[in-house]
Amino acid sequence: MGKPPDLVAAEYALGSVDVERVPWYAADWLANGHDGPALRELAGLDGTDPRLIGELLPDALTEVGVAIPSPADAADAWFASLAQRLIDGEVDERTVSEHASAFVSWHLDLDEIWRSPFTDLHVIVDEWDQGWGRGNQELAAVVRQLCRDQLSRVPASSGLDLMNLAHSSARQQVDGLRRLLNGWDFIGVHHPHTNVDEYDCLIGPLLARMATGTNADDLSTYLSAEIRGHFGITVSDTSIRAFAQRLLTWWGTNQKHR
Repeated sequence: MGKPPDLVAAEYALGSVDVERVPWYAADWLANGHDGPALRELAGLDGTDPRLIGELLPDALTEVGVAIPSPADAADAWFASLAQRLIDGEVDERTVSEHASAFVSWHLDLDEIWRSPFTDLHVIVDEWDQGWGRGNQELAAVVRQLCRDQLSRVPASSGLDLMNLAHSSARQQVDGLRRLLNGWDFIGVHHPHTNVDEYDCLIGPLLARMATGTNADDLSTYLSAEIRGHFGITVSDTSIRAFAQRLLTWWGTNQKHR
């Protein structure tokens, strides 16, 4: 399946481009009338040489008239596209906060994204339906205002596929899920330098479930049983359910089973 050049440029800037698929994207751009030596060479590759693909991609994007944005600009464009979906009525405020939180969790290593006011959503996402902090109506108003503020600064790009920026390769899926688990840190033992793999035993089963089309109930049941059986502790159903919903948002299923 093809992918627009501006999306690939944004993914490249954010370090989430699916390198193995880039030659197929390049072939699609050629078929759409673009041309150039780097683009032709890139389209002729089979996806097994990531180094060469990475070297050719910036020149190929230049040949199709697309500049690679800075990570900050790529993140801004992503957030603006999400904000526009809210304004257009495609998603609700809670979905916006969940998608934004998943995006921020996925790109925690990119300091540039923290300049955006949209990253406030990373903090408030766990307040929905909790009975503490702000109520749902207040949260919805905050989200909607953040969307307006974002769109006043950065126009939305129609080419950005929101969820393709969330995960684009097996390695990135593993790394991203590890970040989410470490961010949840239900035992309280994560350390960014000395203990980053405490929850790795959960990664494979969770990825397998999401790949086959799971839902929040299934994920919650699995997590609850695994936490009790393997880790020997009990975590509240509310916390497990919230994390299951976050997993689904990150994966891109956009399912809600409340």
